[in-house]
Amino acid sequence: MKLPNNSHSGIKIYCKKCRQNNTGCRHIDHQVFRMCFIDRVTGKHRSKLLKSKVYADAVIEGIEFRRRIENGVEETVPDRMKMNIAEALVYFDQYLKGETQYAHLKKEVSDKHRKELIKYCTLFAKSLKNNHNLRKMKPGDVRNNDVSIFYRQLEIKYPHPKTFNKVLTSITSFYKFLIEIEELDIKNPFKNCIRKQVLTGDNLILTKDEFEKIIAAVESKSSFQQTRTNGRRDYVYATWMVNAFKLFLLVGGRREEVLSLKWDDIIQGNNGVLFFQFRNLKVERLGNKNTPKKYSPINEDLMKLLKEMGYDQMKGKNVKLIDPENTYTINTIMEKVSRSFTHFRKAAGIETPFTLKHLRKTYLTWVFHTMGSDTRLLSSHTSMKVLENHYINPLLLNVEEEKLMKVKVFG
Repeated sequence: MKLPNNSHSGIKIYCKKCRQNNTGCRHIDHQVFRMCFIDRVTGKHRSKLLKSKVYADAVIEGIEFRRRIENGVEETVPDRMKMNIAEALVYFDQYLKGETQYAHLKKEVSDKHRKELIKYCTLFAKSLKNNHNLRKMKPGDVRNNDVSIFYRQLEIKYPHPKTFNKVLTSITSFYKFLIEIEELDIKNPFKNCIRKQVLTGDNLILTKDEFEKIIAAVESKSSFQQTRTNGRRDYVYATWMVNAFKLFLLVGGRREEVLSLKWDDIIQGNNGVLFFQFRNLKVERLGNKNTPKKYSPINEDLMKLLKEMGYDQMKGKNVKLIDPENTYTINTIMEKVSRSFTHFRKAAGIETPFTLKHLRKTYLTWVFHTMGSDTRLLSSHTSMKVLENHYINPLLLNVEEEKLMKVKVFG
């Protein structure tokens, strides 16, 4: 579709796939004319997707729409009870963006999480498209056979149990939105889907010797990682990489938390103890903007590292500890550090499949050795169950369990 020169004011070409005006894309089957203007009475932006595919007819339709609005004749609100699968996905996406018509039900999630949810829901829609007309099919028309077909496809596409379960949970959330927010009188066909069992594993932790070998490899081994199918080699070294690995081991925070730390995030408590103060980003993104900040005490080992990094000169400055020149975005640096750790672990000849996250597991396991069940207060987990299942190595005894080793039956 094209607009003529000197086209009528407000007439745009809207792509339903790109969800933007005048994109210049080639999604011909998804393009329609759209009338946009500012209501002179309310000052609000008004728009409407026009039915006509012919420009001249679309102009007439657009002018009539504007006339009706300016004369106070409201357009008929679409009946959401009649929405099809595609329309339902659009409403779900708007809800996740916080663009719902219900002020008291605004949802706030990260853009990354929203895109992931929509991606998995779209995957289900594509599965339905093989046997149904999505323009006519409503969410309530989905039957067990449709779910069964998708379930089998999912087992092939995402064989890993964790990802497999995540897809099912995403679509379950989509239907929960339709039932609880849009109040559709339908059943959730994914509610009782059998999830795959996720094995918790052994919660591997690094030994001192293994960690030192990785640190040594950073300075002595090749920094080129060949992982691309086209043979491209990525350079994974940075001058601050060793300090980054040590910070992960001694702070025990999540990736973004550690890599966002600044020198002025170091504060002093009433008893003179120094702490790192940082935002609990994971909890914040669940929608709680009033989440209290996290505090990680700076022990002797961590202070020694900070002094090596220039603590006496840098304390109190609004400068990041890692990548102080802000060469990379936070997403890029997180990916770079993760890939670098795996590369140098392999270069060090360590076959145990450690990744960057195992530094956090190592830290929390040793904290558990000292603090026992109070460890969750430092890790910001709601219960010890998560820590025990996914973080703490069961072969390292905590202080209470060490006392049991001294017990002698019958004295």
